[in-house]
Amino acid sequence: MRKVKTDIHNLDRLCGGGIPEKEMILINGEPGAGKSNLGLEFLYRGALRGESGLYVSFQDTKDEILRTNTFDWEFKNHVNQGKINIRKMDPYRHEEVANMLRGTVKENSARRVVIDPITDLDLYIDSRKDIRKNLLSIKKELASVGSTVLLIAEDEEATNIEEEVSDGIINMEVKREKGRVKREIYVKKLRGSDYNHGVHEYVFENDGLKIR
Repeated sequence: MRKVKTDIHNLDRLCGGGIPEKEMILINGEPGAGKSNLGLEFLYRGALRGESGLYVSFQDTKDEILRTNTFDWEFKNHVNQGKINIRKMDPYRHEEVANMLRGTVKENSARRVVIDPITDLDLYIDSRKDIRKNLLSIKKELASVGSTVLLIAEDEEATNIEEEVSDGIINMEVKREKGRVKREIYVKKLRGSDYNHGVHEYVFENDGLKIR
C-alpha cells in the first residue's frame, strides 16, 4: 500500500508511514482541537512536495480561511500560484457535492483534499441511508481521480456513519487538567496499516502541529 507523507511532525510515525493513498480519513474532535489547522497543514506540506491540494469549506469563505492561518507559512503564495485551491460550497446542495468536488479537483489536479466540516452535510439530509449514500458517493468520486481525502468532523455533530465509511479515523481531544489545557491525538482506525496505538500530546507552534 502506497502512503502519502503528511510531513506533519510525528504524524506519519503514528500512521505507520503516512496516510494511505486515495483513501478517506476522518479527523474527529471538538471545536478548538485544531482539526482545521491539521487539514491546512496537510495541504501546505503537500504543496511543498509539489502535490496540489483542495480545501473545501461549508462554512468559511476563502478570505476568512486565509485570515485564520496564523502560522509562519507561505500558504497564501501557494494559493495565489494555484497549488492550493480554496472553495466554499453550500451544504444544502448535498446531492450535487460529489460531482462538484470531482470537477473542482480537476481544476488543479488536486492530490490532497480536505472537506471541512463534513458533518454540515448531515444537517440537510433526512435519513441515515441517504447520509451513507452521499458519503460513499464522495468517496468514490475522489478516489477515482486519485485524491487522498481528510474529512473534518465536529465531534458532537458526527454520526457513526462517517466512522464506518471512512478508511481511517484520527481523534483529536482537548482536556482540562489542573488549570491547563491538554491536547491529545490518537489513531482510532487505519485500514491496512500497522499504526501506533498510543495516545500522544500535541501542541501548535509557529510552524505547525507538533506531536510529542
